[in-house]
Amino acid sequence: MVSLEEFRAYRSPLKDFYDGKYVLLTGGSGFVGKLLIEKLIKCNAAEILLILRRKKDLSPTERLEQLLGKEAVFVNYEKNPQLYLSKIRLIEGDISEVGVGISNDDLAYIYERTSIIVHAAADVRFDESLKESIQTNVRGTQEMLKIAEKCRQLEIFTYISTAFSHCVLGVIEEKFYDPPLDPSVLIKASESENDADVFEQLSKKLIEPWPNTYAFTKSLSEEMVRRYKAKLPVAIIRPSIITTTMVDPIAGWTDNLYGFNGVVCGAATGVLRIFHIHMDYKASIVPADTVINATLAVTWYAASHREEDNVYNCTTDDNPVSWRETQHQLEHWKDRIPFDKSLWITTYNTTRFKLVADVLSILYHVLPALFFDALLQLGGQKPRVLKLYRKVHRFSAVLRFFTNNQWCFRTARMRRVLDAMAAGDQQYFPCDAKAIQWNSFLDHQIKGLRQYLMRDPWSTLEKSVRRHRLRTFAHWCLLAVLYGGMLYLVGKVLHAYGYIDFTGLHESNLEECLEAEAI
Repeated sequence: MVSLEEFRAYRSPLKDFYDGKYVLLTGGSGFVGKLLIEKLIKCNAAEILLILRRKKDLSPTERLEQLLGKEAVFVNYEKNPQLYLSKIRLIEGDISEVGVGISNDDLAYIYERTSIIVHAAADVRFDESLKESIQTNVRGTQEMLKIAEKCRQLEIFTYISTAFSHCVLGVIEEKFYDPPLDPSVLIKASESENDADVFEQLSKKLIEPWPNTYAFTKSLSEEMVRRYKAKLPVAIIRPSIITTTMVDPIAGWTDNLYGFNGVVCGAATGVLRIFHIHMDYKASIVPADTVINATLAVTWYAASHREEDNVYNCTTDDNPVSWRETQHQLEHWKDRIPFDKSLWITTYNTTRFKLVADVLSILYHVLPALFFDALLQLGGQKPRVLKLYRKVHRFSAVLRFFTNNQWCFRTARMRRVLDAMAAGDQQYFPCDAKAIQWNSFLDHQIKGLRQYLMRDPWSTLEKSVRRHRLRTFAHWCLLAVLYGGMLYLVGKVLHAYGYIDFTGLHESNLEECLEAEAI
């Protein structure tokens, strides 16, 4: 990890671009937003204008204090909290509201000071209603563009989209695409209270062939950005499946169970035991710090190349890894660093056939869940394992589209940005997919998921290993009893139908013994 002092001493056009700038940031409480805050503070931005809403009776100020004090990603906060507090100006607002819910005084400050806008806020839930997704992802982007239009010193507006915004295509170019529907019409339809029920009933038909409301509304959001291209300097970056950090600012950090993180944690905790996936397809995963640094690099580059179509795919197509390769590497650690908070040992099975996955989920998920819930009830506790598996199955269902298809993401424009970076930038802003060492990254990922997401301190490792060994022994004993019982039942059935004659076998053995004694 590069120290703050070393980073501040480094000079390059990319790093100096952010020095002394006022950056308006949305989504700062999210996974990507937290990493952006940490990096922008390192870059010595003059101020981060952070849009934050009230949540669960907590004010934006209280939320920020919790955020900074809780997350390990803010690596210098514990020893120097003023470094963060002096750089962050809170703007109370809500991206899902018209006008973003920002007061007039705060708007005036934004219009006067802002030079860079990074719009990272989004509703990332795949199963969100179409109405909510449109109002947050599409209308929210439109409202931020309206604010950007009035910023007198604006140099660039960067929108963080997703590589799967156009996942209905086999090859995804770095360019603007025509939207599936007019986003302005859909915004109006989502705002109509009279037709709300009809709108939701039609939502499945409206988003076809997109797999979910998230990917669909992201494609509409990109169209909103394209419509402002003639008025504003804009850039779009499309990351694929974002996972944990690789090295920057710390290795293996994440704060969520979305996507690939959820699959790894589910398998490591013994919860996810069968998964529908094509193991030989490319895993479109990308380390989170690669995304953050690429976003900052793209923002810098696009600010001085306004005439270009500044659309960039941030993927690992230049250095691909398959789902099978990721599984093999992660399995190296299942007996070495078992998760303390686990249901059972790792017994992860995969199939590319949906019917097989559905049938095996009954054997591997539902039946064990019923068994564990029965034990909980006998112990006077509330059954909860079957409820957990209902969530697991919903999670698996929304990921099937992405684990059983693969895409080709063009990255020529992104490579142009990488080529424009200074020689030392890849040390301080690592974002070249070709430099990813997958085995090393996946090792950091499994350790990071245990430490940062599952909150399993390393002090519990010895106890977890001992329990893991006992569970492994119990697992094999259970399998021996189960398969032995099945073999016995099969033998009994075959004997009942005359396929096996145990009586004759016994008589034959008796005759052989008598003959042996006579001799």
